[in-house]
Parts: sequence; structure tokens; C-alpha cells
Amino acid sequence: MKGKNFLAALAVVLVVGASATVYAETTTNYTNHGLGFGRITSMRGYDYVSSVLKDKLGMTDKEITDGLNSGKTMYDLAKDKGMTIDEFKAALIKEKSKSIDEAVSKGTITKEQGDSLKENIKNNINSCNGNTGHMQGNGMRGKGHK
Repeated sequence: MKGKNFLAALAVVLVVGASATVYAETTTNYTNHGLGFGRITSMRGYDYVSSVLKDKLGMTDKEITDGLNSGKTMYDLAKDKGMTIDEFKAALIKEKSKSIDEAVSKGTITKEQGDSLKENIKNNINSCNGNTGHMQGNGMRGKGHK
């Protein structure tokens, strides 16, 4: 009886050990995306959209803040000024492309990386609805932990 238990335990150990070895030998290809877009360009999504609202539509920071606080999205603000969704998206692509070009000229990223980022932006622009998730984080804004 002891011999059978010993053999059963040995078989379990060998199976588990072999499967762990097989699992360890499989290779996983990770795609390194490198620096995040915000680190490359020193701008975030809100910065691009507010830049479009300011530069293209002449809005002030106060108008943008008041509009967002009233529950409107960035696109709602642009739409109120007569900008269509297609114009809004084209302006965002242009703003982001300009930042990418600056990052390439500074040497932060290569031209190939810049081209890849621009292609990704063009492919993903249809997900854009003008909502940047304004002030949804849990940051304490320097007020300490409560």
C-alpha cells in the first residue's frame, strides 16, 4: 500500500514538474510600445482638444472650463461653435501630428516611430467622441490624503 502511494505521489510530482518545465520554455513575444504618447509629446488628450477649441474656434480657458462644468463634452463645445465631428477629428489629427513631428525633430522618437504613431491615430480616430473624461481621477491636487 505504501509503495502504491509513493508511486502515485511520484507520478504527480513528475507530471507537475514536467508541465512547469514545458511552460517555462514557451516564449512570449512582448510588444514594447516604448514611451507613452504623453511623454513623447509632453501633452495629454485634454491639451490637444483644448488647443483645437482655442486655436481653431477662439475659445478661452474660462469658456472651456465653464462648458465642461455645465456637463458638456469637448465636442459639444466645438459643435456649439459650428464645428462638425469630421472637422473636429481632422483638427485633432493635425494637432497630434504636429506634436509628433516636433518629437521627431527633437530626437525623442525616430521618424519610423512617428509614422507609426500617426498611423495609429488615424486608425483610432473613429473612437473619438470628444469626451476626454474631464476630472474623473482621484488625485488630491496637492491637498494630501484624506
